[in-house]
Amino acid sequence: MIGEVTPVRSTRMAGHDGFAQLLRAEWVKFWTVRGWVVSLVLAAVLTAGVTLVLGNLGGPGNGSFPSVATGPGGIAVNDSFYFVHRPLAGKGSITVRVTSLTGQGEGSTVPQPWAKAGIILKDGTRAGSAYAAVMATPGHGVRMQYDFTKDTAGLPGAVTSSSPRWLRLVRSGDTVTGYDSADGSHWSTIGSATLTGLPSSVQAGLFVASPQAYQSSNGYMNTQANASFDHLSLQGGWSPGTWSHCEVGASELGVGDGCAPASSTGPPGSPPPGSEFESGGTFTVSGTGDISPYEPIPDIVGGVFKGSLAGLVALIALGAVFIGSEYRRGMIRTTFAGTPRRGRVIWAKAIVIGVAAFAAGLAGAAVALMIAGPKLRSGGWTPPIYPLVSLGTGTGLRIVAGTAVVFALAAVFALAVGVMLRRGVGAITAGVALFVGPLLVAAAVGQAAAAFLLRVTPAAGFAVQQGVQRYPQSSAVCLASHGCYPLAPWNGVAVLAIWTVAALAASVYVVRRRDA
Repeated sequence: MIGEVTPVRSTRMAGHDGFAQLLRAEWVKFWTVRGWVVSLVLAAVLTAGVTLVLGNLGGPGNGSFPSVATGPGGIAVNDSFYFVHRPLAGKGSITVRVTSLTGQGEGSTVPQPWAKAGIILKDGTRAGSAYAAVMATPGHGVRMQYDFTKDTAGLPGAVTSSSPRWLRLVRSGDTVTGYDSADGSHWSTIGSATLTGLPSSVQAGLFVASPQAYQSSNGYMNTQANASFDHLSLQGGWSPGTWSHCEVGASELGVGDGCAPASSTGPPGSPPPGSEFESGGTFTVSGTGDISPYEPIPDIVGGVFKGSLAGLVALIALGAVFIGSEYRRGMIRTTFAGTPRRGRVIWAKAIVIGVAAFAAGLAGAAVALMIAGPKLRSGGWTPPIYPLVSLGTGTGLRIVAGTAVVFALAAVFALAVGVMLRRGVGAITAGVALFVGPLLVAAAVGQAAAAFLLRVTPAAGFAVQQGVQRYPQSSAVCLASHGCYPLAPWNGVAVLAIWTVAALAASVYVVRRRDA
């Protein structure tokens, strides 16, 4: 028919070209508003500047920690326990049954969850020397641990008279294998350890340890564990004669140097000395101390990087204003008129503000670490209790990149809340309350409440800034006031990401269901 117009259809996939144009428009819009650019730069400057100030005020300084031993690889470790031992030359094995494990400490009759009673093979009696051990614990079942950082679970459950635990260590060259059994007949392999450079003759035998416990009202308290062993069996190159016994890491226990004799006592307030009694093939052993990586308290690096909160608040405000200003001026109607699919507008804005915030966080955190890093190193501490943190280490890269990710997620979260509230001020208030508020509350409440807050709120993301590696087998108390978080670094970021994605999805749903 004359005058009829045939519509022209694009061969491109629908939606892709339109979103790219929308994303470019939002990107240009962001960079053409001087106040937003200034806020972005300010966030990076605050992140670097406040962190540097805290680094100058809170560096670890220099000094000596005579109570901290140096373990394999030069790491700082706790290594103190009561040791009933004799030499083992070459190949051999030791088997024993643990029939009870109880504890006490300053009026408490509840054993410390990480109290340990079992068998250990060690490169001498020097604190910090290489070792492999199989042990029963009151709160974590049977474990095989070696060289302080390695930990493998065995049979679950606590030791009782009706539910004893059989333990076995077998040495062959540099390899030590651990086994456990509930009845002494059916054995399971827990794991194997390769202790490179292990001498031909080592010290091996029974051990008991019980680390300090934390009470919110009294701080740390000394504890002691008591264990009963029987059915002791030795195979291989064991030296004949009687058993020796001493306090390994005696200087850590405040009773002198080296492997002190059982009768030694320390200054007032030091842990009680261990003891050993044998009768009819049954050994009753008491001991205190711990065998674990040393986790310094507080976390100096993590504490210093709390200076990034200043930059984070600036980016929360920027994310909220990025959408809130359009609602306040009524420009959002024009934006939605040009792009009827409103959800795409929110996604485009989220990408723009997220990328910008990530760049600001990355720049600010990298500058702060490069300048403040040397002040946070081990320096003159003997041994080096704080790890080296720089852009050339995994911890340093994780802190810098993680800070940038947290900044990006926080800005997007504030944007999403701003969409739902249609007010920048409300979104800023909500963002600061959910990110900063839990940190303040956690520092003032009990350990359990603080751990809950830092597991479930957006503030969990700050776990990525921890400068001290945490080990599950360590008994060190994790307190928010000391810069410790209950979640692993990237697990904390995952919690924050869940909050952000949920807020963003909710904002898209809301904006599709209501008028602009």
